[in-house]
Amino acid sequence: MSEKETDVSDDVLQFHRVVEDAPLEKLRKVLAIGMNVNAPGRLGQTALMVAIAAKNLEKIKLLLEFGADPELTDRFNATALEYAVDHDFVEAVQFLIKLGVDRGYRPKYPLKQVHYDWDFLESMQVPMPEELRGVMSEDEWNSLSNPRDILEEHGQNPSVEPLITQVQSVECLQFFLDAGDDLCLAPAEIQRDYIGLGSTTKFQCTKKEYWSHKSPRFGSSNPEVMGNPFWNDMVKLGCNAYAARKRFKDDNPFSNPGPVWCYDRFGATLTQLSDGRFVQIGGEHEDYYDPDFCIYNDVVVHDGTGEFEIYGYPKEIFPPTDFHTATLVENAIYVIGCLGYVDQREIGVTPVYRLELDTWCFEQVETHGDIPSWLHRHRAQFDASRNVITVEVGDVQVSKDSDNATLSPNTDQFELDLGSLKWRTVDHQPK
Repeated sequence: MSEKETDVSDDVLQFHRVVEDAPLEKLRKVLAIGMNVNAPGRLGQTALMVAIAAKNLEKIKLLLEFGADPELTDRFNATALEYAVDHDFVEAVQFLIKLGVDRGYRPKYPLKQVHYDWDFLESMQVPMPEELRGVMSEDEWNSLSNPRDILEEHGQNPSVEPLITQVQSVECLQFFLDAGDDLCLAPAEIQRDYIGLGSTTKFQCTKKEYWSHKSPRFGSSNPEVMGNPFWNDMVKLGCNAYAARKRFKDDNPFSNPGPVWCYDRFGATLTQLSDGRFVQIGGEHEDYYDPDFCIYNDVVVHDGTGEFEIYGYPKEIFPPTDFHTATLVENAIYVIGCLGYVDQREIGVTPVYRLELDTWCFEQVETHGDIPSWLHRHRAQFDASRNVITVEVGDVQVSKDSDNATLSPNTDQFELDLGSLKWRTVDHQPK
């Protein structure tokens, strides 16, 4: 995709070529004669972005010394840090984060509208795979593979997302985590590497074990240890339910209805404990129209070396939960908010649960005060000095009927006092 160009002066183009190719001392001389270090080049790139793409840390430092602004963006609203992440330039990621640049939460400058080259996008249209015919229509596939409406909306009303969502290596991920970012925002494959998974390449369970354990189920106690050969394989492989069906020749979900248990999920949380373990909670697989759509209420505890334990719960103790937050507070994790199934959602209610880490038992937490309502896709952070969890952004459900639900962006910041269990509205955030 590209954007229509405006003219870029020859001086700027020549300057950027010096940044990209010339020795450091030549760049120093060009800067010393007064070249505008922040002049935008092709697609709005700054000299700093060019140096990052060239993976030259010394030039990055020199440009900053001469006044380069690391918060400036190109025409697609990408910052210098985003360039460093996209190029997996580990040293630059570390350097820029230490400078304190925005990590994709609160941009310094207003976002720019983006104009896309639709002829180019349509030329890249991908045909629908044969495996999906009968599962979705041609129009549904076209909207997914070339989502013009979504891109137009994003271009006219641009938004940012945390740059941890784009990291390509464990090394870069660690810098974001050290800065306070949420591990569960990282790409799934990088999360798997970070917690010690990813070495298994094929199923170990038998066909009989697949058919015995293919279906999700709730636990019968708080908690119930629920590992079995098929579920264990799914955790180790990280594959989707479709791949499992294909492996065991269960590829007609209409003759064998019901979802296949799957660990490839959206909206799960992954929390690192001080002893090196990791706790993944809930999440969903696929969208509502898919035969393997399921929202989970389980907990998977990883030891960091590839071993893990799966715990299940009665849905009355801990319901199916996705797009929540999981906040570590001493020896417990507070699970706040949820999207859930339609019939779970209650206007004016924010579900809060506490997972005790010594027993792995869940307990519902009754709260009061200025309750945020049915909240999901939000962020949460614990302030130990005040014993409060701060919640912001995300979406809230503001109405509900049998067929439709109206969601609204959460424009408020809330605090939950863990001593009094009272919510209060802290601040109204601009949209």
